[in-house]
Amino acid sequence: MDKRYVCPKCGYEASADERSDSPECPRCGALLNEERGDGTPTVLDKVREAARGRLNVERVSSNGQVVSVDLGSTEPDYDAVRSAFSPMGYDAFARERNGRYYAFLVERHEEGKGTFSRPIVYIGLFIATVLSTIYAGYTLSLPLVEEGLMDNVWNGALSFSFGLLAILGCHEMGHKIQSIRSGIDSSWPYFIPMPFLPLGTLGALIKMKSAIPTNDDAIKVGAAGPLIGVAVAIPVTIIGMRLSYIVPGSAFGEGSFTLGSSLLFMALSELSISVPQGMNVWIHPLAFAGWVGLFVTMLNLLPAGQLDGGHVTRAIFGQRGHQLISKLVVRVLMFIGILGLLSESGFLNLGQYTWSGWLIWGFIAYFITRGGHPGPLNELKPLSTTSRVIGILALVTFILCFVPVPIQIA
Repeated sequence: MDKRYVCPKCGYEASADERSDSPECPRCGALLNEERGDGTPTVLDKVREAARGRLNVERVSSNGQVVSVDLGSTEPDYDAVRSAFSPMGYDAFARERNGRYYAFLVERHEEGKGTFSRPIVYIGLFIATVLSTIYAGYTLSLPLVEEGLMDNVWNGALSFSFGLLAILGCHEMGHKIQSIRSGIDSSWPYFIPMPFLPLGTLGALIKMKSAIPTNDDAIKVGAAGPLIGVAVAIPVTIIGMRLSYIVPGSAFGEGSFTLGSSLLFMALSELSISVPQGMNVWIHPLAFAGWVGLFVTMLNLLPAGQLDGGHVTRAIFGQRGHQLISKLVVRVLMFIGILGLLSESGFLNLGQYTWSGWLIWGFIAYFITRGGHPGPLNELKPLSTTSRVIGILALVTFILCFVPVPIQIA
């Protein structure tokens, strides 16, 4: 059908060939409505009609995926923006660009109750992860039993599984509870069993099914998991270190590995156990679970992409700042990883400062950051003081949990 353009104010009509490039009526200056030849209003016309009487709309355009609504130079009321376009099935992202305000409308896709949303999936994955982490704990505990340091291998196996899943579970439930409080539709935690890895799991995650409302919500949702997770990891680490074993330095032969210490793990170790001169610590599996919990917290707080730290970074520094910091993180991780690889190959002598594993995490961060971060629906609302404090706490937690060289092989 041929398109025609009609002025809702004075009734002026023109075909696509007759209309000038201006979206305004040549008679009265009002915005022209685009209609199909059969008189059916287009999407842009429907958007204009939905905004009539509620918002000052100066121009509406579309690239086929996103409808852009120019709201002029006066900041709009976001509640009015949402109430105008949400009934049409759009998520409205309010943004300020060079002194003008826009609503970018993205069609909202409601996710149905698919196979992976069934309770049996969540429960099944959790049970499988319990079993795989018990197996990992069993493997970690066998050498302790063989050396006569631990009486029962199952004590170590169960304590490792319980400690690690407590940290991971509380981390994800922190996200889930804050998502509910912020009005974000999200899944329950998906635990990821991996029986052939030393940890028995790749962690856990939740899927956010709707957009984040504000920058305050982005910081709270992003930081809730790591802060609650580290709060659980601290007592797990303390108890585990008090159960650990003092052994001669010669007990660790070739092929054994040494864990790097973050500032927080170092402090907790100093508070929990005293190591005489010339002796070493063979940590209990529960202490290892605490170490893993702190390390996972640090990884999640990397300020990149849509990681937990990425949510916080996007809220504080905006879209441009988030992009720059994400790219910097990727480059730094890859650079340190390459230095570590060269050191482990004998070309450099920086092994105590670098780790080749960061190269892998650099590639992971690269793919995570490729999609960017959509930001919250209402970016116009300023950050609250509470959210800024939470953001600072997240940054401090990242610094305290950072380990330059997580693992060294003897």
